[in-house]
Amino acid sequence: MAIEIAKVFNARVYIDGTDFIAKAEEVELPKLKFTFADTKALGLYGASELPTGIDKMEAKIRFNSTYPDFLSIASDPFTSRTVIVRAPYQVWTQQGVAKTSSLKAEIRGFFKEFDSGKFKRGDSAESEATLSVLYFKLEIDGQEIVEVDTLNNIYKVNGQDKLQDYRTAIGG
Repeated sequence: MAIEIAKVFNARVYIDGTDFIAKAEEVELPKLKFTFADTKALGLYGASELPTGIDKMEAKIRFNSTYPDFLSIASDPFTSRTVIVRAPYQVWTQQGVAKTSSLKAEIRGFFKEFDSGKFKRGDSAESEATLSVLYFKLEIDGQEIVEVDTLNNIYKVNGQDKLQDYRTAIGG
């Protein structure tokens, strides 16, 4: 059995369809943090925690300069934005690249914070923005890894809807 190592070395960012190639320097995808409730009950020897939901999600984008097209997008906190990140997902073996497929992350939400730029003599100006995430979907090689839609009570793992019974139980 050959050892395989997966690597993502680069990416391309689109915000509401606008291509930010060579402008975005780094993207931090949403972190999924689950909320849990303590369970203590008579007759049980130990306490435990059970999942109750997903905590709020954020994403961050850092730019290598100050760009007016981005600043105008980020300046409107009342309009939901769609950020698409596309990257080559490479699987490496001892012989080199065994397979290159696509990674696609789709994020929807509101820009809740951004800076207009950091200026320093002899360095590129940088700016960063934080997005409050309502929707997140990650696909690798066409396979849906995870999909979270907080306003529609959707949580899918590998395409399997984990909240279907929950939505039915609450009448929707």
